[in-house]
Amino acid sequence: MRTSGLAASAMLACSIALLAACSPALNWRTVQLKDAALQITLPCDPQSATRPVSMGPAVVQLSVLGCEVQGSTYAVSHFQLGNPAGAARALGYWQQAVLSQLRSDAESNSAAQVLQVEGDGPWVPKGALNLPQSRRITFEGLSSQGQRVTGHGLWFARIEGSGVRLYHAVIYGRKAQPAEADMFFSGLKLQ
Repeated sequence: MRTSGLAASAMLACSIALLAACSPALNWRTVQLKDAALQITLPCDPQSATRPVSMGPAVVQLSVLGCEVQGSTYAVSHFQLGNPAGAARALGYWQQAVLSQLRSDAESNSAAQVLQVEGDGPWVPKGALNLPQSRRITFEGLSSQGQRVTGHGLWFARIEGSGVRLYHAVIYGRKAQPAEADMFFSGLKLQ
């Protein structure tokens, strides 16, 4: 897998914010993903995008559904791999790609700092593969524009046909939002 492919997926998730036109207040609603067996709850009217992303020798179709409200971006990304044996490695790689999009400080090129927040750790929803890389992580760092960003992310995978679908849900904002993250993540239901 090449870093550029998954780094592009993180950038695609952030770009959803540019597509979204949400109300200024949190207005939670349930949405069924069109191309995956996942129901999600979002605090604003979502927009979607799909694009090819390089994953090593393969190109996958990364789909993102998300929105922006009150200065925070909420997004769910997913793609399918043909070989379920690659799920754990791909999830770990995806986590590192997301963390590497933020710098730990202005003078450093190191990845975002992982925070130790209550609720973080293993996260395996009903119906998902029980992989060590199925995790909830809170992280913070600086964007390429030097703005402080805090993220609440989780990653998990599920067998789908003869392959596996990988998922990533994230909130990006100016500060930690544990209550919103709990609400967002608890609304993710595999169908």
